[in-house]
Amino acid sequence: MSKIKVLLVDDEEDYVKALADRMDLRDLDSRVALSGEEALLALNTAPPDVMVLDLRMPGMQGMEVLEKVRKEHPHIQVIILTGRGGEKDEKEARRLGAYEYLQKPADTGTLVDTIRGAWKRSVQVAKEVIKESKETFEGSMAAAALAEAGMADEAQDLIQKPDPPAEDTSSPGSIKVLLVDDEEDYVRTMAERMEMREMGSDVALSGEAALAMVEEDQPDVMVLDLRMPGIGGMEVLEKVKAEYPNLQVIILTGHGSDKEEETARRLGAFDYLRKPVDITNLMESIRRAGLARLDG
Repeated sequence: MSKIKVLLVDDEEDYVKALADRMDLRDLDSRVALSGEEALLALNTAPPDVMVLDLRMPGMQGMEVLEKVRKEHPHIQVIILTGRGGEKDEKEARRLGAYEYLQKPADTGTLVDTIRGAWKRSVQVAKEVIKESKETFEGSMAAAALAEAGMADEAQDLIQKPDPPAEDTSSPGSIKVLLVDDEEDYVRTMAERMEMREMGSDVALSGEAALAMVEEDQPDVMVLDLRMPGIGGMEVLEKVKAEYPNLQVIILTGHGSDKEEETARRLGAFDYLRKPVDITNLMESIRRAGLARLDG
């Protein structure tokens, strides 16, 4: 397997070059960009698998770089590594699709582990596109091999996007969805992105509001955060499955653990996803949950 290609983006030249040396010692293939503009140029010449990105830089700021990367190169995973960010910055970065948000000085082992996790996510995204491809079996196998090698761009060059499926009674537009999250900007942005995919959704900003809306509107699928003030997501899940067993609940959290996933599934969660989530993955999970609701 080829080395993971990492682009380190930071205007502090001594720091970022020392970091690159440490990454190379850990068997990663790292390159350096000293500005946001330089980073975007690098994406067109030698795209990385993972970008490690500072927020505060002269010229184009890290948040703008993140937004452009996630829009134009969705398989490239972006890790924020900053020394001056706050909670507001972290929320915005995660809303824009950052894979992880770390503070300087970062422990080398933690950073390398995070990069490896981000790379696995990059390969997974490429594989999901391949799985939906209309190419021949041979072409798909070749693309899958490229994705396994971390060459997501080359894999995508071999494949085509499938035509949208014919609408039927199980299409996303026919499923009533309730999004539950106390991060208002995040959840309303998610609702807008779903609306662009022709799936309408309601929003609840607390567990209490969610339970009231379930009783009143009876949605088919609930997408539920775990960490909220007041009634937490796990309690909401337990109450909903006890009173409305056919309502399918998808956990979507940025702070979960394997133990919490086990608990959520034991309580009846249909799926357990982690932020930042790929919108296509979320839509597919909702579609499957909607079918399960109909079958129930």
